[in-house]
Amino acid sequence: MTRIRTDEFITCLVCKETKEPLLFPYKNKSQNKRHKICKRCRQLHRAIIKLTDEEFNELLKIQNNSCAICGIHSDEIRGRLYVDHNHETKKIRGLLCHKCNSGLAFFKDSPSHLAMAIEYLVRSDGITS
Repeated sequence: MTRIRTDEFITCLVCKETKEPLLFPYKNKSQNKRHKICKRCRQLHRAIIKLTDEEFNELLKIQNNSCAICGIHSDEIRGRLYVDHNHETKKIRGLLCHKCNSGLAFFKDSPSHLAMAIEYLVRSDGITS
């Protein structure tokens, strides 16, 4: 009887299913050489945020060619702005630079977590604006 080692399987961060590594895209820089989100969930995510060039450019025009949060102009960043969306409703919110997009992700898109971070900065550093 062949025994299956559970350390050879990966649990997807999105669907929470434990699957064999081949169902996760290869990622050279990762410890186990695999992404933490399975191929199926990555495909679904890409379908949500896929905009036509016309839709992307229209959104970019509405945002004055800038990140919707910090306002950095798209000419000042490497690559394109990221398509930000609500993970529950799948609705696109806007275009963000890498730092703002990552910041929202680190705070789990939670207004209460962001409010606590603001309160912390005000309390610790006396920042008022």
